[in-house]
Amino acid sequence: MRIVKVLIPLALALAASQAIGACTPMRLGYVDQHRPPYYMGAGSVEPAHPGASVELMRAIAASAGCDVVTVRLPLLRLRAALEAGSIDAMPIDASEADGDKFALPKNKAGKLDRDKALRFNAIVFVRASDMLAKDIDPADYFKTRVLGVNYGAALGTQLRSLGYQVDDGALESSRNIEKMLHKRIDGYALSLVSAGDIDRVVASGFGERVIRMDKPLLVNHIWLALSKGYFEKNPRQAEIMWNWVGTQGHARFAELVKKYENER
Repeated sequence: MRIVKVLIPLALALAASQAIGACTPMRLGYVDQHRPPYYMGAGSVEPAHPGASVELMRAIAASAGCDVVTVRLPLLRLRAALEAGSIDAMPIDASEADGDKFALPKNKAGKLDRDKALRFNAIVFVRASDMLAKDIDPADYFKTRVLGVNYGAALGTQLRSLGYQVDDGALESSRNIEKMLHKRIDGYALSLVSAGDIDRVVASGFGERVIRMDKPLLVNHIWLALSKGYFEKNPRQAEIMWNWVGTQGHARFAELVKKYENER
């Protein structure tokens, strides 16, 4: 009887795996810069603790029984690599036009399905010496001021399209904050899962000289984009992964971010 009880779940798991079908190992592309807690380390070699975003992407792939091979690339090469098929997947803040280049989850109306995306907040850090109220609306405050963003970040293009003055000459958070403290920019904006995700990182480097505005500048969505070729070979696995993002992705991402924050 005991043997039967063990064999039944194994048989069910095997049947489920066969129903999904074999999954091609997924070449996941992500940025080769140190952006804690999302991406850890710099360069082409992945560290033992790669970051919350990388662990989340592995969990997404695992939901469909897919293995992951990671490929670290400079930010500006990632989209071209996905379109060319030299990588199979990457997280992107997509627009409707990206549907012609990549495979993305769509709703019944044929639009990008926000229910299968991760929500990110565009958060702004400012100088404490400016004595701004933390709850001031950054959308109004920065209409006549300069915002710094990371070089190559899609957020910069989006903010420019909305009429903001953007400086995207610095690669990472520390350089942008240094520019802000030297009054070359008036605030530093970046996309975060939760508003406080990098508070400890900022505080450890800059103490009380920098504060975070309470209200997000705007809300964005990040999708798992697949190359057209990979989707054609693995359509059922792709749908499973996208559905997992919608049902479990937010909670799992929050757990992973907290784990990395607690390790600091």
